[in-house]
Amino acid sequence: MKYLVNFQVEITLKHGRKDKVRSTFTIIEKDIEKIPENNFDMIKNWFIKYFDENDLEEFIDVSKINKECDVKIKVGRITNSIDGKYETF
Repeated sequence: MKYLVNFQVEITLKHGRKDKVRSTFTIIEKDIEKIPENNFDMIKNWFIKYFDENDLEEFIDVSKINKECDVKIKVGRITNSIDGKYETF
């Protein structure tokens, strides 16, 4: 384990109701080996791209969410789990 990404997903359901779900995702070193250590902006960009390319269920519990919804992500903080350095967004 290397980086912990704290993020929030805003889900707008088709009838207009908005729900916000907070979660944490772990990024291991081999997934981002080409990114310089503690380059939090590059890590954030990598994570957002990864989020967009994968199913929502990989990040949060979607069992109560209608498939027809709009999803927006906001990264709040990325922490290096080894040295404790972090950046908030």
